[in-house]
Amino acid sequence: MHRLLRVLLVLGLPAVSGHGALVSPRSRNSIDYLVGVNVPSHWPSDRACTNITGDQCNNGQAAFWYSQGCFIGCPSCDHMSGRQQIDLCGLGKSNTINNPKDRTVNQNAPAGSSSDIYKHNPWRAPGSAPVADACGLAGGTPWAADVSEAGVYTKTKFAHHGMNGTSLKPLDTGVFFPIGGRAEVTWQVENNHGGGYSYRLCPADQPLTEECFQKLPLDFVKDQQGIVFKNGTVKLIKGNFVTEGTHPEGSMWSTIPLPPTWLGPRCLPGPNDTNSTPYGCQSWEKSLVDGPCMPCPGTPGSDCSRCDNNDRPSFEAPCDGCEGSTHSHAIRDQLKIPAHLPPGKYVLGWRWDCEATAQVWSGCADVTLSHSDELIV
Repeated sequence: MHRLLRVLLVLGLPAVSGHGALVSPRSRNSIDYLVGVNVPSHWPSDRACTNITGDQCNNGQAAFWYSQGCFIGCPSCDHMSGRQQIDLCGLGKSNTINNPKDRTVNQNAPAGSSSDIYKHNPWRAPGSAPVADACGLAGGTPWAADVSEAGVYTKTKFAHHGMNGTSLKPLDTGVFFPIGGRAEVTWQVENNHGGGYSYRLCPADQPLTEECFQKLPLDFVKDQQGIVFKNGTVKLIKGNFVTEGTHPEGSMWSTIPLPPTWLGPRCLPGPNDTNSTPYGCQSWEKSLVDGPCMPCPGTPGSDCSRCDNNDRPSFEAPCDGCEGSTHSHAIRDQLKIPAHLPPGKYVLGWRWDCEATAQVWSGCADVTLSHSDELIV
């Protein structure tokens, strides 16, 4: 067993929910950077974002805007059941992501079987789970008090726990996206519970609803996905993109290109997953095997010399250092901006549908669409 993992288990530290956020363009959700708040006060202070310039950056509390208790086919989120592995609303929505290559956890479980315990979570039918707010809720619930699963938020003059992300004021980023061209964006995983994500646009003069964002999903430039390192360098990778079984129909999503955080033995189907029997679970080593082999300078296995022909780490000697929650890598994407869109101000929506939890992370950034060939980031 990995030495750090063994230490964590001995100490009995609790698992935390997945966290992620847009880094560039700067999101409205990062507004607390203006008062110097980077993460909630009791979190480690080393979680500064990784940006494309290689400079240190403060992303406020952008990684704490999300919705939880959100299951595919349900009309709304219950704000509490982020780790329940059931069809909470009982409407029987069938999962649409079944191919193991598109799944990020528990891949050996036959799709739809009793051991496929994550089949009701958002990633298993991307875009079909509800959200509490299209730009997230501060702290993940509509209540004022902090909650479990790292549902915390340090109150500032700009935001407070339970605040709707769509109520945040526009934040001038100075970012222009070229109509008919490509736009560069980056986001960072803080705690990785698998699944995948998409980008969307909504005209800034319209209500920022999920319905509005779903009208303008953006496609990825497939050969331009990369991992951003702390020094700003980008390593291009082979991304995995999904367009079948997504909502809206045909919208393009990407699986997270980093292996997920080890989930431990918290994997029993039922009203909660705290039983210690690892039924239907993947092991920590297996999570590395299922994830892509990322070259991470300065970490064991960083040369990826022990990967197979499909760029996957071997079970016996996995490449590590990029898996889970390293807090030191971002994901760079390039997006195709449709040629038919009129110029003007838009809001870029980023949505991450988790697979190992019933949670959706969201972020919204102000951009301007222009016919200019210049791209300012």
